[in-house]
Amino acid sequence: MLHRYCVLSGHRLQLLHRRSGKIGILLIHGNSSCKEVFSKQLKDLARSKLGIVAPDLPGHGASDDSVRPSKTYSFPGYARLLGELMSKLGYESYHVVGWSLGGHIGLEMLACNPAVRSLLISGTPPIRLTPAGAAEGFRWTGATALAGRRHFKPEDVRRYANAMMGVHISDDHHLVRMTGRTDGNARYWMVANGMAGQGADEVATVMSTDRPVAVIQGSADPFLRMEYLNKVPFRSLWRGHPVLIAAGHAAHWQAPRAFNEAMMDFVTAH
Repeated sequence: MLHRYCVLSGHRLQLLHRRSGKIGILLIHGNSSCKEVFSKQLKDLARSKLGIVAPDLPGHGASDDSVRPSKTYSFPGYARLLGELMSKLGYESYHVVGWSLGGHIGLEMLACNPAVRSLLISGTPPIRLTPAGAAEGFRWTGATALAGRRHFKPEDVRRYANAMMGVHISDDHHLVRMTGRTDGNARYWMVANGMAGQGADEVATVMSTDRPVAVIQGSADPFLRMEYLNKVPFRSLWRGHPVLIAAGHAAHWQAPRAFNEAMMDFVTAH
C-alpha cells in the first residue's frame, strides 16, 4: 500500500492505494474519522486482485480542508470527488465499502454513478434525507448530538471517538487525534446539508437498484434502529437480510475476522 496525494477540483486528498486488477474497491470512512480506520481490512483485501483505494475525505485525516465547505461537505459533494478520484486512478468499475457517513456517501454514489458495481454499508441505515427520515433510522444519543457540532472540546473528541469505535481508545491513538483534527465545518455542513435534503433518497435508491447491496452490521450498534433497518425494502440485498455481527457501530474494527469474511464473500461474488 502506498501513501499518495491526488488533487481533484482544487482539493488535495491523501489516500492509501494499491494498484492491482482493473476493478477497484473504494473504502470510505465515517464522520470525524480517517482512512486508517480500515487498517484491519487491508491484509485480506490485498489477497484479492482488486485495486484498493482508501482516501481521507476532505476535512479529515491528512487531506486538506475544503475552501468551499457548504458545497464539498455534503453527500453529493463527497460522492462527486470520490467518483472523480476513482476515474483519475483509472478504475472504470469498482466496489464501494462505506462505514457510517461513508455508507451514506456510498448510497449517493450508487444512485448517481454507474461505475459502482456493488455497495457494502455498515453503520448506515438508508434513510430519506429529512429530519423525520433521520429520526426513523437513528437513535438520538449524546454522541449523535455531537455529529454535527462545529467546535469540539477535548472531552468531545474523546467521547465521540470512543462512541464511534465502541471501545475505549487512548487519547494518543491515531483515530482520536484524527477526530480532533477534523474540520468542524465538515460535521456542521454534512448534517445541515443532509437534513436539507441535499442528496439522493436513500430508501428509493435501495428499492430500485439492481446492483448488489450488502449490509454487514454490528448487532449492538447503539445509533441505529435495528427494527427500522430490518424493514427497509431492499431490491437486491445480499443474502436477503442484514448480516449481523456481535459488535457495535464499528463492526469492521471491533470484529474484523467476522466482518472481513463476509466482506470478501460479497466482493468476490460480484
